[in-house]
Amino acid sequence: MVKRNLHTILDGYQKPELQDLGSLLGRELSPRLRKSQLVEQLDLYLRAEPGKWLSHLMERDVRLLRELVKAGPEKIQYQDYAVYPSLVEVSGLVEHDDSDEQFHKLWISREVYDIVAPFVDKVIRKGERSGQFEIERIGLGYLNLYGILPTDVFLDLVSRYYSRHYGENYVTLMQMLHQSPMIKLFRYTDKWGDYVCSPCITDADEIFTLRRQLGTVKMPDFPEDMAREAGAGAPYFTVGLHTREGIALEELYKRLGYTGFELVKAEHDTWIEAQYTAEYNEALFSPLMDSPNGQHLDQESWNTCCRIVADYADSVPKWALSGVSARVAGQLQLDAASWEDNKGDTQSQAPATEEYPHWQMPELSVSEGYPRIGGFPLGFAVPHVAPEDPCPCGSGLRYGHCHGKYLS
Repeated sequence: MVKRNLHTILDGYQKPELQDLGSLLGRELSPRLRKSQLVEQLDLYLRAEPGKWLSHLMERDVRLLRELVKAGPEKIQYQDYAVYPSLVEVSGLVEHDDSDEQFHKLWISREVYDIVAPFVDKVIRKGERSGQFEIERIGLGYLNLYGILPTDVFLDLVSRYYSRHYGENYVTLMQMLHQSPMIKLFRYTDKWGDYVCSPCITDADEIFTLRRQLGTVKMPDFPEDMAREAGAGAPYFTVGLHTREGIALEELYKRLGYTGFELVKAEHDTWIEAQYTAEYNEALFSPLMDSPNGQHLDQESWNTCCRIVADYADSVPKWALSGVSARVAGQLQLDAASWEDNKGDTQSQAPATEEYPHWQMPELSVSEGYPRIGGFPLGFAVPHVAPEDPCPCGSGLRYGHCHGKYLS
């Protein structure tokens, strides 16, 4: 475990990056200052006013910090690779190790722990009471539904929601939006205009290209409860789970053995892949084959399962169609003929019997801790463990006879 202090982390940034980080965290820094002065000022601010800069983080970042604080300083947690990283990871305020392809390690240093631990719970309570987190969820929900919105349209949608639920105190709303890094982090500007994008979009140019190819469509009006659902659970959003198609998808994945976080992740991945596919897309159907019971599907069952996934994919709002579904637009729909014969091809590439990677239980040290397997917060998981290996909880039992019997 590499140990770095806060001053060293900040010193690794260039001047513009230090100014950007300061702006995101509520501390404007003068560009006339030398880099060493910027580092000193930002370092002092982070130490002296944690309650202020924590309140400038998005809900996901603050809750991640709380989980790391609850685990303890320098206690490693294993997190699944999300579509986009958290600000506290990118900034270096949370340490991470990405050497493992399946999971990256996350931990909080003793120095940062001492700074944030007394304040993080208060900031979360304040974010809930003030409506700050609710506004973020609604804003992210609209972005996830439409994909990309002109900034003025995005602000109008959020303002309309705010006025209906909190009154017409737009000064407070603007303060909330200014305080949250949501718009700053997910902004996209080109010669055509100023936009805000879903954080799940990795290439905005690709979406604009698809929109030009498919033609202009009228943006639908989404109800507030749909926006709220689409913006909850960052970074593992899923759209449309309360629709007929979404309910069928969740029931299917449960029958195939998905539970807990693995179910959340399978639904999220399906929604993301549904945004880009018009023909057979192996990634869209991979949760079927990767499921605990997926290898046992016969051809008829496989086709039935694929139909459920395709129905969901055709029903959800498409970014390339500005929020219109493939079914309504009559574009980007999936054709049954594109998957009906693919199950055998995928299966033939898989080994006859699954080979489990053997995860060895390391010796415990003062600086490294190991995650609880039961009751993980959303987004957290454990390394893949073979049934005959020791359970990572430290009980001394085999994994298959301990926590492994509760997980897929």
